[in-house]
Amino acid sequence: MALSAARLAAPSVAAVAALLAFDVVRRHHKKRDEAATVARELQELLAQLKALNKTAFLVVTNSAGDAFAEKALASYAKKKCGSSAGSVLADARRLVAKLAAAAPPRASDFGPGNAARRLKHALVRGAVSPTLLAERFPAVKAAYVQQALDYGRHSRYGDRWKISCYLVVLEKWKPKIMPHAPMVDAMGDVMELCRIRFEAWYAERFDLARCDAAVMNCFLTRYRPMPDERELQKHIDGANVDGSVILALPTDAPFAGGGLKVWDGGKPPAEHDYAMKPGDCIFLDARVWHQGCPITTGERYALVLFLKLAKTP
Repeated sequence: MALSAARLAAPSVAAVAALLAFDVVRRHHKKRDEAATVARELQELLAQLKALNKTAFLVVTNSAGDAFAEKALASYAKKKCGSSAGSVLADARRLVAKLAAAAPPRASDFGPGNAARRLKHALVRGAVSPTLLAERFPAVKAAYVQQALDYGRHSRYGDRWKISCYLVVLEKWKPKIMPHAPMVDAMGDVMELCRIRFEAWYAERFDLARCDAAVMNCFLTRYRPMPDERELQKHIDGANVDGSVILALPTDAPFAGGGLKVWDGGKPPAEHDYAMKPGDCIFLDARVWHQGCPITTGERYALVLFLKLAKTP
């Protein structure tokens, strides 16, 4: 006898049970993968903290020194950062950023003939977990789309800038574009981490009690060896931008060239050349000249934040 249409359309009890079981397994694997990512980043932060400040490392870790002690970390983060963020990972990130910003300046931090003046920029190695970024890269690549933006007649690029995908966009810019939701999903928390790292660096570098940074504009840029896509020529980030972050990201197409130049310190400003690895950040004060050097092969990815600051002396 032929089955009725209703019976054909209705899933069997076994099929429903199989779907539910599959969903449970999928959720379990996702939670396990997320937990593994957090565990790896915590180990990286432990290593960074130990290199930065052994006393702090002993205060906030367990007796074996192989994991953070939650209560001790929260208490120490409150003392050093003003408050506890409420989780081990967030407190560890903030503390490492704070201590990295407070590290003694190196000889390269002073321009020739200008030894008393501190630079208005800094390179922080491993500011964001390279492991985390490597795991995010497939989602970043899948989310990336070119969103053409007109930076205006005062910009060298004008309406020819087309190699970025936006997480945050100034409302007044034209043509009006919206943040690209898949990229926000992929990198929104990394953007927030960069903002927090910048606040800690800026407050420490300029002897402020506090610095609060709001993201004005954030975009992920892909450089390729072709016209208008291979470099970002010498520039400042705009008269209304108080500070900037440049985060180096992974790539699956290794590139040649693509270093970053910064002009800072002394009169005339000294030229600083940086080869950045995934996870490295450049922090820039307002109106610091810099350049993304040309690449000749491969693809280079970077996350950039423009910030507006509220400063407490």
